[in-house]
Amino acid sequence: MNAGTLYFLLAGVIAVGVVGRALAFSGRRYLARSVEGTRERQSAGSAAALVSVLFHLLTLGFVALMAAIPFGGSDIQTFLVRIGLLLILVALSYWGALTMLNRRREAAVVSDYETFLSHRKRERSEYEISNDPTANESTTR
Repeated sequence: MNAGTLYFLLAGVIAVGVVGRALAFSGRRYLARSVEGTRERQSAGSAAALVSVLFHLLTLGFVALMAAIPFGGSDIQTFLVRIGLLLILVALSYWGALTMLNRRREAAVVSDYETFLSHRKRERSEYEISNDPTANESTTR
């Protein structure tokens, strides 16, 4: 294994680690804003952590594969081609992770809205029953 491959592995692991940690941190905050309650926020943090782990595994696998693939040219050209491909693959993986987080957030927002509507409907029904003038007449007869 030559020095260029080792440098690529080091740069790739650092890049994946930094982007993955940023994804985990921002994903947790992004999902937590869409839900109410402590339990739902913990669930949001767990979902962000799972997506982050998937991102790390996927991109570290790409790093390992690209380090094993021989590219022609000088060491500098090979390093630059590998870094360029890695950045593109990290960006695509990041986009995929954000898509997963966005789907999770949309599902949480829809669920919260449906809960709100069901509570509102129940409150309205209780109000209409308690303020119905005919309800009192039928019980007094």
